[in-house]
Amino acid sequence: MRKSIGASEGSSIYLLGICAGSLLAVFSNLIFTRVNAGFDGMSVRDWVGYLVIQIGFIASVFIYARVRRIDEVSLARMRGPRSVKQLFLTPVIAIATILVFLPLANLWDSFLGIIHYHGPAPKMPAYSNVGVYFLSLLVMSVIPAFGEELLMRGNVFHGLSSRGVWFGIIFSALFFSLMHASPIQTVHQFGLGMVLAIVMILTDSLWSCVLVHFFNNFISITLTAYLPQVQTIYLNLGYFNWLVGAASVIVGLFILVLALYAMYRLSGRDDYKLVEGGIEYEGFTIYVDSLPEKSNPVKDFFAFFGSLFTKKGWKRLTRVLASENEVEYIGKAQPMIGVWLALGLVAAYWLYGFIAGLI
Repeated sequence: MRKSIGASEGSSIYLLGICAGSLLAVFSNLIFTRVNAGFDGMSVRDWVGYLVIQIGFIASVFIYARVRRIDEVSLARMRGPRSVKQLFLTPVIAIATILVFLPLANLWDSFLGIIHYHGPAPKMPAYSNVGVYFLSLLVMSVIPAFGEELLMRGNVFHGLSSRGVWFGIIFSALFFSLMHASPIQTVHQFGLGMVLAIVMILTDSLWSCVLVHFFNNFISITLTAYLPQVQTIYLNLGYFNWLVGAASVIVGLFILVLALYAMYRLSGRDDYKLVEGGIEYEGFTIYVDSLPEKSNPVKDFFAFFGSLFTKKGWKRLTRVLASENEVEYIGKAQPMIGVWLALGLVAAYWLYGFIAGLI
């Protein structure tokens, strides 16, 4: 059975997942269209809609893998991370991602308000009791974290990154953002998609991405349910909210880079041990005339952070990500028509929602 796919095949899985999820959502709407019952401020139709879309994603991935003889467990990296310690960084990465991209999302939301966009926001319950809170965590956080990560990072990203590591990171994030067909969510979902792709590279594990995705949703739901005043305080800052937003982006970006760098160090790929007469690296002993100084993680991080503002630093980062990404590189020669077709269709889907919100 195959353990790798190309960019066009990854895009085919993406379109199949979108179509399957959308069709199941349409069928569920037809079934519950005459059911006027609601549950804590949300119709039964909306509750079921959240669930069936994820079922469509999951089912389409496994059916495609079965038909095309793909080892889905290996392809999607359904295994533990390179180091269990990496998992402890997932909530930090989720929090830092929110700090970085929430102010940018609010800026985008302000622009939408200026052009009088009035499209629907994601539906949420009233959270009148703790039972509804835990139900929403299951339906809107746990299940989507697995379903969307299985589709996007487990399959689509691995297909797209066969074209190049940055191509995979950026285009999988773009596909992830556009598939929600919600202009309000576009900026945050794009940023989250890029972070999740990097987490996949550094840990080589779907479960690490699932945890980051879960914590992102968990924080959003918890703030909405029990701390709505946080958003109110932010909005009431007036002109100062731009200052707070800028500080949030700067601090959040520093924490995010620090957490991702720590995740890289914990992967063990860059570790070596000093032995008599040389260094031991990945099971091999290299004998040298002079031994290198022992690595200082703090000093190394600040050197790495500073290098991000240089062209040479970005080239080194690209080499590191490419070497960490255990995906067969096929390059530019592979057929790309499926990628551009998928991008065009999902962009049209997003544009329809955007125009509808302006009318």
